[in-house]
Amino acid sequence: MELSLAAWAVIIPYGMLASSLGTLVGLGGGAFVVPMLVLVFGVPLKMAVVAVTFSLFPSALLSTIFNIRRKNIDYFAGISLEIPTIFGAILGAYLTKILPVRPMEILFGFFLFYIGARLLRKREPSQDGLLLQINKIPPVFHRTQAGHSYSMGIPALGIFGLISGLIAGLFGVGGGIVKTPVMLRVFKMPMKRATSTSIFMIMFTSATATFSHWKMGSMNWAVALPIGASFFCGSFIANYWGNKLKSTFLEKLLGYLVIAAAFAVLIHVWGF
Repeated sequence: MELSLAAWAVIIPYGMLASSLGTLVGLGGGAFVVPMLVLVFGVPLKMAVVAVTFSLFPSALLSTIFNIRRKNIDYFAGISLEIPTIFGAILGAYLTKILPVRPMEILFGFFLFYIGARLLRKREPSQDGLLLQINKIPPVFHRTQAGHSYSMGIPALGIFGLISGLIAGLFGVGGGIVKTPVMLRVFKMPMKRATSTSIFMIMFTSATATFSHWKMGSMNWAVALPIGASFFCGSFIANYWGNKLKSTFLEKLLGYLVIAAAFAVLIHVWGF
């Protein structure tokens, strides 16, 4: 499939913006680009998902380099979440071949509304909540960064990692859209460490899902490479200028972007 120069004149800056915002809050930005490619420019759904899945890799790689220098990544959490995420991403990529994706997108869109609303709530979630109870299942590891303590249960890491990978492989949105809120509200991780760790994981998830799609012959490099370049530039902008933003602002931005992602998913499903 070939897109016109006029189309690329819109797609590339839009991809840069989506990547910049996604990098700041650990989402990657794919949830905002796939619906635009499909609805506005008529790119087939699976081609758009594959292109965006690939595009997440160079942007996540660049962000990870920045975050290694800043010592913002929790490698234990990242690796522990990423192992089940990789299996989920592979499974999700193959499920796009055999399952109707659109009905699942409807459920996913409403699920994102719920996550976004919870992030924007000032009140802390109840300690008796199901997700927090899952995180208490042993063994539980405790971590500290700059005086901020947080904890992660091994079963919780496995469950949330697998779910995130399935979402990444099925919808091309990056597993960070689940993992970042989980690290913030369930594990109680500091905002910038959560986003940095999420981007670190997206790097591996996108590489794995991209390889799976390529092996199945689904990759269209003429579409994927320019979008990948726009995501890379957006990541650079976010890392260069966004590091001084306050965590409270970034958490609110995350909540609004998750809700925006929910709208994007549902708009795509119903073809508005």
